[in-house]
Amino acid sequence: MNLIKRVILLIVMSLIVILALYAYSYRQSVGVIENQINTRNEEKLSYFLNRIESLLDQNMIYATLVTKDPEIKKVAYGELPAASYDRVSVVQSIESKLNLFSITNQIMNIITLYFPKIDLALSTVPATGTNQQDILKDYTSNWKLTKVDISGVKMDAFSRFFVSPYHAEPTDLLKSDFIIRVDFFTKNITNLLDEFKIAGNGDAFFYSSSDQIVYNSTANMTLIQQLLQAYPIADAKGMTKRSAIVELSGKKYILYVLPSEKLNWSLVDIEPLEEILKPVNHSRNLFYIILFLLLLLSIVAAYFLYFYIQVPIRILIRSSEHIKNKNFAYRIQSLRKDEFKQLFDSFNDMAKEIDALIRRVYAEEIRSREAVMKQLQSQINPHFLYNCLAYIVNMAKMNNNPSVIAMAHNLGDYYKYTTRNETLETTLGTELELAVNYMNIMNQQLDKFRFIISVPETMKAMKIPKLIVQPIIENAIVHGLEEISTNGLITIVGLGDGPCYRLIIEDNGPGLSAEALQLLRQKTEAEHNDSPQKGLWNVYHRFHYYFGQRSAMRLDNSALGGLRIELSWQKAVGE
Repeated sequence: MNLIKRVILLIVMSLIVILALYAYSYRQSVGVIENQINTRNEEKLSYFLNRIESLLDQNMIYATLVTKDPEIKKVAYGELPAASYDRVSVVQSIESKLNLFSITNQIMNIITLYFPKIDLALSTVPATGTNQQDILKDYTSNWKLTKVDISGVKMDAFSRFFVSPYHAEPTDLLKSDFIIRVDFFTKNITNLLDEFKIAGNGDAFFYSSSDQIVYNSTANMTLIQQLLQAYPIADAKGMTKRSAIVELSGKKYILYVLPSEKLNWSLVDIEPLEEILKPVNHSRNLFYIILFLLLLLSIVAAYFLYFYIQVPIRILIRSSEHIKNKNFAYRIQSLRKDEFKQLFDSFNDMAKEIDALIRRVYAEEIRSREAVMKQLQSQINPHFLYNCLAYIVNMAKMNNNPSVIAMAHNLGDYYKYTTRNETLETTLGTELELAVNYMNIMNQQLDKFRFIISVPETMKAMKIPKLIVQPIIENAIVHGLEEISTNGLITIVGLGDGPCYRLIIEDNGPGLSAEALQLLRQKTEAEHNDSPQKGLWNVYHRFHYYFGQRSAMRLDNSALGGLRIELSWQKAVGE
C-alpha cells in the first residue's frame, strides 16, 4: 500500500471515528433532552391538571355551602311563605345567595337549586329552568360533559348533581329535600388549555372518550383526530403517567397522557418532536456541513499530496528502473518548479555521470580484453615453427624441393595471418582457410590423416576471434592423430538452424577416459593455467572474452573415437 492510499485511509478512518463519536454524543444529547422534556411536561401536565381539578372541586365546595344555608334549609323543609310578597322576598334572597356563590367562584358556571317538595327551581341564570323530567334525564353523580341551553344557545359544560339527603337510586331523587345542579362551562378548561399551549409547543386537550373531549381554542383538529385513530387512548381511569413517541403524517410527536385521580378524564398533550429538537438538529446539520467540508478539504489535501509528492516519487521510481535496466541515457523531462525540480536535476546529473562513467569503464574493459586477447594470442606454442623449419631442413637435405616449396608457402601464409595484430577478429571463413593451411602443413609432415569441412556459407561470414579453430585442430593432431598409424580423420561441421551458431570439431583419435576428460574440462575453464599445454585453455578464454555469457565450449568424447569440441554462440537479434 503506497503513501497516498495510507493517507486517504487514515483520513477516512479519522472521519469515521469523528462521525461515530458525534453520533453517540448526539444520541446521548437527544436522550437527555427527551428526559428533560418529559420531566418538564409531566410537571406542567400535573400542574394544569391540578388546576382543572381545583376548579371542579370549588364547584363541589360551593354546592356543599349552599346546603348549609338556614334559609335554604327552611324552604327545603317546606317552610316557604304562602303570601306573594314574602314568597318573592325569600326567592330573591336565595337567588342573590346563589349569584354571590357564583361570583365568588370567579368562574363561568350555573348553579341551579331545585326543591322537589314544592316543585321550585332557582338558578343563577333565571332563563334556565329545571323540572322533574330534566332532573331524571340529566342526573349524574359524576362530572359529565353536556349541552346547556342558555337563551336558545347550546353551550358545552360539565354538569353534576348534588342531592341532600343522598339517595342511591335515581328513582328516589324526588324524595330528597333539595337537588343542586352545577353546570361548569368548558370555556374555563379551554382557557387553561390555551394557557398550557402558550407555555409550550404542544396541542393539549382534555379527554374522556371519543365523544367527551375538551379542546383548546386553537387546537389542530385534524392532527388530534389522526392521533385518536392511529393511537386510541384507552380509558384513563386507574392509569399512571405515561409518554410515547408517535408518528403522524410522516412526522414524529411526543404523546403525553396524564390521567386524573379524581375524574374519569385525562389531560393529553402532543408536541412535535422536530420542533423540540430543532436546535439539536440544527447543530447536527451544522456538524454534517462541517464534516462534509472536512471531507472535501481532505480530498483536496490528498490530491495535492498525490500530485506534488506521489507523482514525482513515481517519476523517480520509473526513472530508477530505466537506470537499473542500463538505460543510462534516460533523462527526466519535467516543467516542475518546486523542490522536486532540484531533485530531478540532481537525478539527471547523476544519470549523466553514471553514463559517462559506464562508457569509460566499458572502453577500459574493451582495451583490457584486447590486451588479454593479444597476450593469449602471443602464447601460441612456438614449437610448431621449430618443427616446420626442421621439416624444411630435412626435405632440403633430401633434395625434395617441391615439399620444401609447399611447406615454405604454407608456412609463410600461416605466419602472415597469425602475426597480424592490427585486429583481433576475423571471419569464420578466413579462420577455416587458416585451419586448412595448417592441416596441409601437418599432413605434409605426418601424411596419415584427412579432413572434412562442412560449414554453411552464411556462417563463414560470422565474426569470431582470430586463432580459434587452428589451436583445436592442433590439439587433435598432436594429442590424438599422432598416436594412430593411418586413416586419421578430422571433421569440422557448422550448424546455424537454432537460436545459436554451433561449430563442431571431431577427430577419430584414441579419445580420453571419463576422469581424464573431466580433468581437461577443469583445466580449460580454470582462471589460470601454469602448465605448458595451454591450447584449449587459450581458445576457451579468448572465445569467452569475445562472446561473453552468450557463448560456450563443450568437451566430450566423439562418436568417431576421439575428442569432440563444440563451440556455440547466441545469434544476434534479427538473425
